[in-house]
Amino acid sequence: MRFYPSVRTRRSKGGEFSIRKFEPPYWAFHLGSATSAGESSVPQRLRSKIVIIGGGQAGGRLAQRLAADPDRFEVTLVCREPHPPYERPPLSKGVLLQTASLGTCLLWPESDPAWTRVERHTGVSAETIEREARTVRLSNGERLRYDFLALATGSSARRLTSPGSELDEIYHLRNIDDAVAIANRFVAGKRLIVVGGGFIGLEIAACARQRKLEVTVVEASDRLLARVVPPEIAGLLAKRHAAEGIALKMGSMVQRFIGNSRGAVKAVELSSGQILPCDLAVVGIGAKPETDLARAAGLDVAVGIRVDASLRSSDPAIFACGDVATFWHPLFEQPIRFEAWQNAEDHARVAASVLRGEPAACDFVPWFWSDQYDLSLQIAGLPYLGSSVVTRRLSSDAVILFHLGPTGRIFGATGLGKVESIGRDVRGAQALIAARIHPNPAALRDPHQRLRAMLKEPAPAGPDSFFP
Repeated sequence: MRFYPSVRTRRSKGGEFSIRKFEPPYWAFHLGSATSAGESSVPQRLRSKIVIIGGGQAGGRLAQRLAADPDRFEVTLVCREPHPPYERPPLSKGVLLQTASLGTCLLWPESDPAWTRVERHTGVSAETIEREARTVRLSNGERLRYDFLALATGSSARRLTSPGSELDEIYHLRNIDDAVAIANRFVAGKRLIVVGGGFIGLEIAACARQRKLEVTVVEASDRLLARVVPPEIAGLLAKRHAAEGIALKMGSMVQRFIGNSRGAVKAVELSSGQILPCDLAVVGIGAKPETDLARAAGLDVAVGIRVDASLRSSDPAIFACGDVATFWHPLFEQPIRFEAWQNAEDHARVAASVLRGEPAACDFVPWFWSDQYDLSLQIAGLPYLGSSVVTRRLSSDAVILFHLGPTGRIFGATGLGKVESIGRDVRGAQALIAARIHPNPAALRDPHQRLRAMLKEPAPAGPDSFFP
């Protein structure tokens, strides 16, 4: 089924969706003037009650954006964690290196009006959504009424079910408390096993090695980042990790964790039969979207909560944003779900605009980055839509791969190198992707050719989309 921007969708008895224009209630447009920080001269009944479930990057940023408009919105933020909203990328970087803390990661600056204008419920979770009554019941029994509800419930770490996975000293990294606990166990000379050769696992491994731990990465696939980067990029990363002294066990799975007499992990047995002694282990095998609340409420769920390009769900009063949203992308003409800091930021901007009654859609080019040592891995667009690759070598340790569809249209770019080496070309690739350009492959290979100059090239005759 196709979704459309800035519209409401309603399911008919036959199961089909009908489309009608989105018209927010009159109080969403009522303007007034604030009398002081945290207060408004507009009567409460004339303001939309916005309840946001989830205090992560998307939920916290949406609350901040709406709090800047107190004459239109009463904003309530429900956070399962006991902390105010904070940035997530430093968890697997600065926090593990002990160069960042909760205080330095807070999403809202100290002087931001969100601190006084957003009603925060921390340390509680949403239990049920009563759609007809437009209320949310919390785990403490409290009920919150809403005019519009935003689900930013994020994702949770996938867990291993191998025997012994409940032992002490086995960690998962998903929040600030996890990161601090792991960082405190990073002692020089300790033996760490990282299960999972994805982004989180490799960032954890890099930080641990910088803190002088002995590190082994166990990955089930035959290469690192097998599902998200081309083999050439994976090979370069593997070479760098090995050069830093990390042992890579590829094509291996955890058979079981072995505990000591104190109930803590002391070794990991692999599917090959090899036993690796360790002092602690961190499992980073991906995440799954938190959709239970939405599913129980009867919302349309397809991996994530299914929404249109303006982030509206199958209930026009409920939005979803961030990791949990499977949203229609007009640029790529398909639904996607994207776990990334930039995606959360963009979703907060779109949702806030739509709630203000402004036209907005998720037509941005996805972008993601990962820092490992002094290397930056950056991904723009959706490389998996490409059927061919053009390589641009910027230096001996910097490369960008451009991913082209069957008609030559650029769909993605994957770059690895120091940020100052690859940053400009990745941004240029984003511009080409956004403009649906069919670039000249020879020009893409040439590091002296400016990518933005290709924006002026005419598109070839014929279809410009990967999709029929």
